Amino acid sequence: MAIRLPTLGYLKNGNGWLGSAGALRFQIEKPDEAGVTVVLWQGPFSRPYAQEIGRETFPLDEAGLAALTRFLEDRAQALAERPVFTDAETTAYYQAKKRGELSPQKAEG
Repeated sequence: MAIRLPTLGYLKNGNGWLGSAGALRFQIEKPDEAGVTVVLWQGPFSRPYAQEIGRETFPLDEAGLAALTRFLEDRAQALAERPVFTDAETTAYYQAKKRGELSPQKAEG
């Protein structure tokens, strides 16, 4: 599964990135002194409504970006072959998170 990521310059300018490949969803967080960290979860829901299934940090250089791309492609393939969660588990987690967001004040207004 081919994944295209932004350029190294884009990330070095302090930008993050969201992407997906099959059931894999990922967010490359804004780089810091440790490098660039990618957070993984299983779709279809967005990050606030999904359980994290992985997190890795890579050096912020061409080799690190290449390693990150390979890592994401491998994880996407593995997830396609063997999902971490069933559809029912993913949906139940989403629904629980949504219920937790609703307060009496929000429900009224």
